[in-house]
Amino acid sequence: MKKLLALAVAIILALGCMSAFAVSGPIEGVDYPELPDGTLHLTVAVPNFGTDQTTTKMQKLWQEKMEEYLGVKLDITYTSGLAWNDYQGNEATNLAAKELADVNTYSQGSLVNEYGAAGVVLDVNKYAEYMKYYPEFVAGVIGGQEGINNPDGSSYVFWDGYDNDVNLAGGQSFSAYGYRFDVLKEFDLKPAETWDEFKDLCATLKGLIDSGEVEADYVLHNGASWMAFYRGFVGTFHTWDTLYWNGEEFAFGPIEDNFRLMLTELHELFEAGYINPEYQTDDSADNEATTGKVLIVPTNWAGSVVNTWNPQAEEGIEWGLAYLPQYEDFGAAWKWGSKITGKNLGTTRTMGIIINAETEYPEWVVSMIDYQYSPDIYLMLNWGVEGEDWELGEDGMRKYTAKFMDLPVGERPQALADEGIMSSASARTGIAFVPQIFSTIPSYGDAEPWWSPEKGYYEGRYWFDTAINGGPDSISPFDRAPLVKLTDEQQSAQSKLKSACEKYAKTEGNKFITGEDGYDITDDAQWEAYVEGLKSQYQGFDELLQIINENVDLDSLKYYND
Repeated sequence: MKKLLALAVAIILALGCMSAFAVSGPIEGVDYPELPDGTLHLTVAVPNFGTDQTTTKMQKLWQEKMEEYLGVKLDITYTSGLAWNDYQGNEATNLAAKELADVNTYSQGSLVNEYGAAGVVLDVNKYAEYMKYYPEFVAGVIGGQEGINNPDGSSYVFWDGYDNDVNLAGGQSFSAYGYRFDVLKEFDLKPAETWDEFKDLCATLKGLIDSGEVEADYVLHNGASWMAFYRGFVGTFHTWDTLYWNGEEFAFGPIEDNFRLMLTELHELFEAGYINPEYQTDDSADNEATTGKVLIVPTNWAGSVVNTWNPQAEEGIEWGLAYLPQYEDFGAAWKWGSKITGKNLGTTRTMGIIINAETEYPEWVVSMIDYQYSPDIYLMLNWGVEGEDWELGEDGMRKYTAKFMDLPVGERPQALADEGIMSSASARTGIAFVPQIFSTIPSYGDAEPWWSPEKGYYEGRYWFDTAINGGPDSISPFDRAPLVKLTDEQQSAQSKLKSACEKYAKTEGNKFITGEDGYDITDDAQWEAYVEGLKSQYQGFDELLQIINENVDLDSLKYYND
């Protein structure tokens, strides 16, 4: 009898332990494997965007919310911690060596497909039943689920998401020029609406520098040495700096006639002495902008003016923004990264999250990442905690609280980053990439100085005013490209073509601007040699472009009109 009683007690205790550790997953009606100790043990590889997000308040809240949703404990070991650029540089090597954490931030576009097909990276489509929130973002993609699937029906990435909560087609960076407003106002000048006006303005400003009326070294400077200087001008000349949809077909921008025309115009600006000859080697324009050494920066990152240049500028210096000038033959200049309305995964998917195919509990991992697409998570990480970090304004829009907004504007980004709030751009909490909310981006900065023909000089915000001032015709066809269905091998080839040919164009294209090594943009033979040299960077260049265009689904363009 005692033995039976002891056995009964043992069974009861065992059942009690099982009830403590046995879990019913977060999605009703879906079976999850039991975790032996009720804990999901994971390694996660994430980069450092300037602040160690893994120790912040928001990361702790992320884990609390995630554990509550999943119904299990999370034991996460964060690996890497490399700066973003260094992290990106290692991704291809790590994939080839199969050196992946369980979960990994990813930024190499279709390169992952060959490793997914080889069984290195998890096909997340095989775990679709463990997703509840990600499909809402997939539905916003051209073609929906089919639009992100590979030809065999696989998909190896949770792609970076966006919630365009204000439904404006605002642009990403490189969609406005930075001007020294203090100089323009002093001499009764204004930003340029057209390319001819831009050249005239450069000449006028150069004259003011030469006469000593304006203390500056050069009119024009590049935003940073890693940026191709021509990146600030491709939209004006209706071309692009890589492989793109030009409205009729996929083409490689740096060999188009419009690109050559742009280089011709930039060479003239260089020869006239308007451009700082060190534009290819200076790490950043921040010093030149804040000390008054330059008057126009056509390649600036969104937020540079309001968050860095003006707060740090010497007394009397005021930077402002104006939309890109248009070339008369082409109409409204194209901006980069025009947002799609609603929830979506963007139009050019390169970044996201990948899962090691050998992770022990893929069902739980998929549901964990999927939950990052819930407003419960991405609203919190974008804005922080309601009442503590943000509150609703009288206009019904969220705004940051006084603990941030009472700080000098230049200190706000780091204060937000220290809390792990994503809009700082220096902390990507959760597991990067968590969806971004469109209206969050400009919200911690003061209103930016802007200029438009309709309003003159006024206060605006980058992500809104690039949509308003550019107008609907400023949306690049590349940002509304049709669906293209390529095999894994073809997608990998496309990525390799872009990488090799972009690098060649940045090096050799700049020589046409400066005239280095005797490069003459007006010499047809030299231009043809450049084109052939670029194509030689990828064997089968023309054949691959033909394959891409043969697989364009023009009917998918209807998506943008629906």
